Amino acid sequence: MLKDKKIAIIILTPAAKKIALKLKKVVSSLDIYSPNKLKDKNNQFYYFNSFKTTINDIFNKYDGIVFIMALGIVVRIIAPLLNNKKTDPAVITIDDSGQNVISTLSGHLGGANLLTVEIAAVLDSNPVITTATDCSNQPAFDLLAQKLNCKIEPFKRLKKANGALLFGKEVHIYTDYKIHIKETKKLKKHSLNYVNNKIKDDVFEVIISNQQYKLKENQLQLIPRNIIIGIGCRKNISFFAIKSALNSILIENNLSRESIKKLATIDLKKNEKGILKLAEKNDWPLEIITRKKIREIEDSLKIKKSDFVKKTIGVAAAAAPAAILASNNGELIVDKQKYAGITLAVFEEEIESE
Repeated sequence: MLKDKKIAIIILTPAAKKIALKLKKVVSSLDIYSPNKLKDKNNQFYYFNSFKTTINDIFNKYDGIVFIMALGIVVRIIAPLLNNKKTDPAVITIDDSGQNVISTLSGHLGGANLLTVEIAAVLDSNPVITTATDCSNQPAFDLLAQKLNCKIEPFKRLKKANGALLFGKEVHIYTDYKIHIKETKKLKKHSLNYVNNKIKDDVFEVIISNQQYKLKENQLQLIPRNIIIGIGCRKNISFFAIKSALNSILIENNLSRESIKKLATIDLKKNEKGILKLAEKNDWPLEIITRKKIREIEDSLKIKKSDFVKKTIGVAAAAAPAAILASNNGELIVDKQKYAGITLAVFEEEIESE
């Protein structure tokens, strides 16, 4: 995480500076912020006059912020900036002696707990993690959601789900994916192929699926972002027409909109305004697949093909191959579904955990 995320280190003293430099030797991309009184022409730091102003300016610009100072100072300086656990950055506090690395904020969703362990390993320090599920060695569901790239729905029940583990309630996990979860006597795994008319009051259920469900009060869903939508269309098809077609295919296949990971189309459609707008409006990545790549594999694909399409654009299919080539392991679950001037395909990636 240290190398993959944008991390800032904040120092106030010479002792903290030594610790920061030790971390920067391991990860050169770390940004170090220092008061002007510690200015050194040999160090490429960001220098400040006002500690408070600097933290206000950078707090939401980094994935993680490491303070090397007393914990009390950190609590006071970040308190007015806190929003919620979904968006707040990971905050780590290291004492000036470097003995303790403390996960201070956003332990699970923000990754502070993992960052704490990594930094402690570099400094040969003591990692301090106080998250209840970590302390009791229970599999917190927000951490599982992060690991599997899932959206938590509804988020307000996350506390209830984790609490069920901590307070001894039985928790059932329902999924058809290849997910390996360390089991405890309170945690059971089942397939989604079940009929559940009534849930006992002392049981909490967690469903890991991209399908739509009407959840009950003691159910939580982790929705994996593992659906790739392949799109083909006539020239200048409107955004609203593509949006309507997408809504239709999601409803027809009972798929959650939150499960869409990306869109894919062929190079011929890379400037198609309706497709570009759909991706932009929903903040979905759009992967452009070249017809050359499709031609290399299309003979081996067991998909619907068209001689007419082949003569027109040079490949026998567009939506399905685009979805396949833009995806990882999994399967094509909808091949060439036609709407007015639009063709959609749906690929579902397998999700796995160690």
